[in-house]
Order: sequence, then structure tokens, then C-alpha cells
Amino acid sequence: MADHRKCNACLKSVANTPSLNCSRCKAEYHHFCINYSLPEYNAMSVELKSKWICLQCQSRERKGGDNSNTPVRSNNSVALESPHLEFVTQRTKARTEKNCSCISPSSIRDIIREEFELLFTHKIHPEMLEVRNAVSSLEASMTYFNAELEKVKADQAEQTKIIGVLKSETESLRATNISLSSRLAQMDQHVRSSNVEIQCVPENKQENLINTVMQLGKVIKCPISETQIHYCSRLAKINNSSPRPRSILVKFNSPRLRDEFLAATSKFNKINREDKLNTSHLGIGANKKAAIYVAEHLTHENKRLHAAARSKAKELGYKFVWVRDARIYMRKDEQSSYIYVKDIDLVNKLS
Repeated sequence: MADHRKCNACLKSVANTPSLNCSRCKAEYHHFCINYSLPEYNAMSVELKSKWICLQCQSRERKGGDNSNTPVRSNNSVALESPHLEFVTQRTKARTEKNCSCISPSSIRDIIREEFELLFTHKIHPEMLEVRNAVSSLEASMTYFNAELEKVKADQAEQTKIIGVLKSETESLRATNISLSSRLAQMDQHVRSSNVEIQCVPENKQENLINTVMQLGKVIKCPISETQIHYCSRLAKINNSSPRPRSILVKFNSPRLRDEFLAATSKFNKINREDKLNTSHLGIGANKKAAIYVAEHLTHENKRLHAAARSKAKELGYKFVWVRDARIYMRKDEQSSYIYVKDIDLVNKLS
């Protein structure tokens, strides 16, 4: 059976909607048409609901007359739903303490407090717990990463310190290595202080190298006896593809004799500029003369340095390159001062 009950304010059905009946005129109203929110309506006791009096009845009781045209619904409802009531004056707070139809401020505060508590308990509090847990987890992570960062910084500082020590030790070892290498090279060269190297003498299977050296001594006017020669032999080639004959290594019995032999060779070549020492002086290759060179017996390192100095001298137009006491010298011309070639770096810096 259809429910034909209507709100006395908006004239709409009150079915399935919370409503109040006036205890005087028995008229029925929607809770929102009489300016009650749903929480306010729910907070009202059964007794209050049964004693509730509408605004029209309240007006009649106060004034003793009929004021049936007084509206009780909200402004929005009047404006939107009942245009024919636009001239009716609306009284929204005409409630009396005598009939207890209104809610006290403390009740409203309690209702609001309960609503906030429910909202906080079911919505805000769980989310705050999640945020708090996330913040706690983040703080723990930050603490861990801070500790790890400090550990890395400490390790880095320690490694930097170790690297500094190792660097210092490496520099010291490098300096020591250079010093030892230099001393070893000097000792190696010192062992050769009695040696000469005779270059470009043609090879012969039946050659007698001691006789060849003695013959060379006669030519340069520095007589050498067999007893003054401790050792005499051909040296192995550094470059096997070179057409030059192997050099002859001669070890005299003293550095002094070696120096005399070198000085005599230099003097012979200065005197005989047009016919410097060659194979014809030894009775070898009469048809074709080949120059013969007598030089100090240098170490492999000094030989490479000597070759680099000669190549640089040719490139820059230096006229003189010579060796004395295993030291290599260069000179641009007769008027310039000599340059002591200590190492390959000096050769590379020449310009």
C-alpha cells in the first residue's frame, strides 16, 4: 500500500526519510525542512521527538493567534520547491526552552566530538600510523646509510693515507732505482776501462786477431806486445742483418795502455787527414780501402746514447760528437762550447 504522507513544508513525500511529527497539530516534516541535520536528528531522544512542536504551533502559543503561513523549511527549499511561499517570513531559531525541541550547544559539541573521534579512529589514525611507520623506516634507513657513509669516509681516509705512504715510498724507490742503475752503469763501464773496440776490420776465417792488433799498433806508432793483450775476440752483432763486419774487442793489461792506444789513433788520423786509418794500413783489401775506427768499448746503454747523439747532431748541424772516458760530448762548431750528453732526455731537448 502506497505511503501518501507528505512534508507540511515542502509538500513532498516523507517516505523513507527521517521526519518529525508535531505533537500539537500532528503535521509531519522532513528533518532538513525544519533545519535539523541528520546527526542532530539522530541525537534526539524518543521523548524529545514525541514532544516536538512545529514553528506554526509555537507561534500560535506565543501570540494566541493563527499564523499558519509561517514557513518552517529552509531557504533553499522554499526558493526551489515552493515559489508560492516566497513572501512568507522564515524563522530558523524560534525554539523555546519550554518544549525542549532544540539541541543544546554541549550536545552539538558532543556529537561533533564523537564524529571526529570516529573519523580519527577509522580514517586518520590508521593513515597516521602508516605515515609514522614509514617515517620510522626512513629514519632507520637514514641512520644505516649515515653509518655506512661514515664507514666509507673512514675507509677512504685510511686508503688515502696508505696511498700517500705508498706514493712516497714509490718515489723513494724510483730515486733509489735510478741511483742504483746509474751506479751499475758506471761499474759496468768501469769494467771496460781497459778495452778498445776496433770497428770495420774485414773478417777472415784464418785471421789472427792478436797479430792484427799488434800490426795496428805499429801503424799508429803505439807498439803493443802480445803479453799486453789480455783478451781479443770478435763481438756478436746487435743487428744480424747489418753488412758491417763484427767489431774486435781488445782488452789491454791497463787503462793507461788503452788511453795511449786511443791517443795514438787520434794523432795518426789528425796527421794523415787525407789517408786516415783504413784497411790498406793493415794489408787488407788493397784494391778497396775501408775506414777503420778505434773507439772506447761502451756499454749497450752508452752505445744507444752515442747513436742518438750522432743522429741529433746530423739533424741540427752539429759538427762534432766524440767520446772521452765513456762520456759523450757534442759541439756545434769550433767557437761553441761543448755539451755533455748525460742522458737521452738532454738529446731530445736539443734544438
